[in-house]
Amino acid sequence: MGKYRLLKKIAVFAAALKVFCFAVVLLTTGSVVGQQPRKLLMTSLPEPPRQLKKLLAAGTVTFEVGPRVSAAGPLIVGETHYSISYRYKSEAKWQLSRDDQGARVLIIDEGFSRVRWKPRHVIWLRDQPEAGEFWSNSVVLHELDHLRISTDPRVAKRFVELLRQRRVIRHLLQPGEVAGRELTDKLVERAARAVFDELTDLIAIRYRELDRETSHGRTPLPSDSKLHELLRPGAVLRTPEEPSVAPSRN
Repeated sequence: MGKYRLLKKIAVFAAALKVFCFAVVLLTTGSVVGQQPRKLLMTSLPEPPRQLKKLLAAGTVTFEVGPRVSAAGPLIVGETHYSISYRYKSEAKWQLSRDDQGARVLIIDEGFSRVRWKPRHVIWLRDQPEAGEFWSNSVVLHELDHLRISTDPRVAKRFVELLRQRRVIRHLLQPGEVAGRELTDKLVERAARAVFDELTDLIAIRYRELDRETSHGRTPLPSDSKLHELLRPGAVLRTPEEPSVAPSRN
């Protein structure tokens, strides 16, 4: 069966954005209508602990405080709004071949490089905590747990890994489709977006899991939660059946 091929290198930079919003609901009363929240400058807050400072920088966090028109009622006292974008360079190589049935197949080696994964966050608080208690405030602590989920460096690493694992695309050409840069760019971006959606959907699931397991921050994270490794990496968990062992004095 005859085969023919074309080779062409392209460079593609692409970006996509996905935005999510998760609210903290507490049993409180009272609301103010017609106001807009204001940005809370980090310089007005106490210095956060070193690890938390790194987390805030990784998540590109902005705080907003104060009642707002869009708040969904007086029970909403906190909300994490995050967006994630990605960017990459693709030096794709493609070739046109035929399958066993004689249909034309476009085979693309995506050649991803310079992959970037960038999360941004806006944490809104209806009521501003006292400055000295800001980093220990229960609503803030819950929002920071959300932040830990969406800034988990393993997600960005996994994005790169999956792009490389799925770098070869086999596309059966449809009537009217022409092999070339335009189609190649479209297919490469479609593949990257599929990986992006897969991982951001996982983040959204973990956000909902955190709210479900903690009743939106009203109760502590259960000791058997699968989120413990991510949110409480330094915690030592002990099941009720596991006895406490005194340290050896040898």
